[in-house]
Amino acid sequence: MKKLIAITAVLMTFAGAAFAQAPMGGLGFRSGQALNTGSVGLEATPTVGIRHWFSPKMGVDGAIGFSTLSLENNGTTTDEGSGFSFDLGLPISLRSWDKVNFILRPGFAWTSATAKDKTIPTPPNELTANVYAYSAELEVEWMLAERLSVSAAQGISFVNGKIEDNDSPASEAKFSGFNTTGSSFTQIGFHVYLW
Repeated sequence: MKKLIAITAVLMTFAGAAFAQAPMGGLGFRSGQALNTGSVGLEATPTVGIRHWFSPKMGVDGAIGFSTLSLENNGTTTDEGSGFSFDLGLPISLRSWDKVNFILRPGFAWTSATAKDKTIPTPPNELTANVYAYSAELEVEWMLAERLSVSAAQGISFVNGKIEDNDSPASEAKFSGFNTTGSSFTQIGFHVYLW
């Protein structure tokens, strides 16, 4: 119990110090990853997001993404699907210069996607995928103007997922592994700090 009280006191002190600084936040996205949903085939990259700095050293960011698909053949819907994802991170400024911020960002991402084959009248005619990723990235944020930045990140993530159908009992496949993130020059993010 004493340890819990001590940890709570330290966290409250830290939070108080963080909020004592002028907060800054805004809209944008970072160079995140699309989680592969395997045979379901629908990916939803979390690109619509926010970042809020509680202090010059610590902040939080989050993003969501979605995708939908409908395939028609001669006026009849034969396949349809949808996907949703979110990404949550804790940017920690390791070093900053005049217009550059070097950030460590631990993060968590989740994607869920469902695909339905409407040409098959009985199960299994639906696949569902749920994919989780835990990541650690190093990010460089460059302030182009007072309230506008671009950023790029590289790192590593652990991905864990499951694909199952709607048969009874459900057939499922599980997968997991490590991968690098930020593998393409085109994966550049931006933020417009509005508050």
